[in-house]
Amino acid sequence: MKGLTTKALTILIILLFTSCASYKIARFVNLTTKELPSETLVILTTSKPVQYKATKLENPPSIIISFPDEKVFSNEEDLLIINKAPIKKIKNEYYQSQGEGMRQLNLVIVELIQDLPYKISASGSSIIIRIENPEQSAVIPYEEKTKIGGSSQIKDKSPLTDSGYLIGPGDVLSIEVWNLPEMSRDITVNDRGEIKLPPVRRISVIALTTYQIEEELVKALSRYLIEPIVFVTVKQYNSQRVIALGETTTGMYTLKRKTTLVELLGQIGGPTENADISKIKLIKKDGDIFTYDLNELINDPQKSHEVRVSGGDTIYVPPLEIHKVSILGEVKSPKMIDIKEKLTLVEAVTQAGGFTPNAVTRSVIIVRGELGAQKGYLVNMSRILKKGDIGLNIELEPGDIVYVPKTFIADIERFLRDVALPLTWYFWYL
Repeated sequence: MKGLTTKALTILIILLFTSCASYKIARFVNLTTKELPSETLVILTTSKPVQYKATKLENPPSIIISFPDEKVFSNEEDLLIINKAPIKKIKNEYYQSQGEGMRQLNLVIVELIQDLPYKISASGSSIIIRIENPEQSAVIPYEEKTKIGGSSQIKDKSPLTDSGYLIGPGDVLSIEVWNLPEMSRDITVNDRGEIKLPPVRRISVIALTTYQIEEELVKALSRYLIEPIVFVTVKQYNSQRVIALGETTTGMYTLKRKTTLVELLGQIGGPTENADISKIKLIKKDGDIFTYDLNELINDPQKSHEVRVSGGDTIYVPPLEIHKVSILGEVKSPKMIDIKEKLTLVEAVTQAGGFTPNAVTRSVIIVRGELGAQKGYLVNMSRILKKGDIGLNIELEPGDIVYVPKTFIADIERFLRDVALPLTWYFWYL
């Protein structure tokens, strides 16, 4: 009988222990918000790490945090925050009171002003909700005034999302270690794509997002700090720049997130009335050139989504028609010349004031064709001028570039590869 009683008592103790242990008890310590240029953070801190469940509500747009396997007690007010950045309000919902001043927390409801992307993560005993601020523009002018083709672009005043921006050399990061201002600072990414945040010696951040950098810093700082919380934002965007030329708002622009060609053109004001939108050229950093019809991209969202611009790219929007030729190099008055009915090579040189004393007339080059498909023609003008060989007096076509060198050019292919592209830029912006 005694053995049976002891066994029953043991089972009862186990059952009681299991019942008590089925819920973990924690205390709701604090709820704060932090406004950053690209996002707003909601930080829920408890006395110890807790398991939570996040649910998205469509109408009204809300994020609901519940604690199905935990008992979280709080003496906070029901309504905590009203109208702050993208947050309309934050409300606590409780079960019935559990003792004086303390109530068991059922839900934390974060109601948003509109449906916005968000991300939830846990860091130690804190639950962090990152809510993307309402999006404005994906592109800003270069930070300093930049002149290209006579157009000025000034500094943008609107901070934008950097959640998808890939960090590169020259970017300036603002790093905040929560509640440790002595460790928080602005850091410039070096040429090797690294940053240093003592006591961490160096961390490679190249091609990472700010979220990924935060995760790397938390791992590194965990060797020295207890449950560190790190926030990273981009203070200066310096590594992802593109150039826009031609019949649009010309200038150098900085990409702040993944951007399509259509988005970029829209953000900088679109093509002008004189633009040939069926032949927009995207010149990639590696030299590859692609031609797109803007109307086709607009009418085909899938294709439009695939045509992205990236750092180092150049976008050229050509005019509807070019009825001019350009004559450059060793002539007395380099210029663009209108073609009224027809224009020969000799007539173009004459209108440019004739040759300079340094001109090599037996090696004049005519560059013809669209960018990326140009051909070069070598003309010995000495035979025209000295021997009257009028067969070499070529009739020029709209868009031709006549280049008079001061040294003999033997390799036309090399000339087209090394010189024709800069000449073409000069032709478009002379």
